[in-house]
Amino acid sequence: MKELKNILTSLVNDLKPAPAEPVESKLTESVYFDYTEKDNTRFLALITDALRTAKTFEIHCWNEETEEIALALQYGNLKESDWTYGKIITGEVTQEFVEMLLSQPKPTDIEAANKMTPFFNIFLDDTFQSSHWGTEIYYGG
Repeated sequence: MKELKNILTSLVNDLKPAPAEPVESKLTESVYFDYTEKDNTRFLALITDALRTAKTFEIHCWNEETEEIALALQYGNLKESDWTYGKIITGEVTQEFVEMLLSQPKPTDIEAANKMTPFFNIFLDDTFQSSHWGTEIYYGG
């Protein structure tokens, strides 16, 4: 038994991770908004810039965010998903969608996060991602 343990220990010690293929990401920049951000002006500037060329959107909302889901559904369609805790709405970026998105006031329920937008996640094409109610922005490409 001791010999088997020594052999197994030796084999485990010689293990090396398989080489990983590099992942190409078009998202090259990131911005994080914490509680020092008093309004959503910088968030709106970033998303406005991305909306200029965006063709499609995807919005993720938690199931309990019924008002946000209803609002997003006015501009897109429910996407089939196995995400049991929320809904995903997708659609084309239209002028009406842009106006709706940019007219949203900064949420006041900021206990969990200093929210910049009422939508949990917003994706524009594959070049802009707003996560955790706009507190994390990834863009570029």
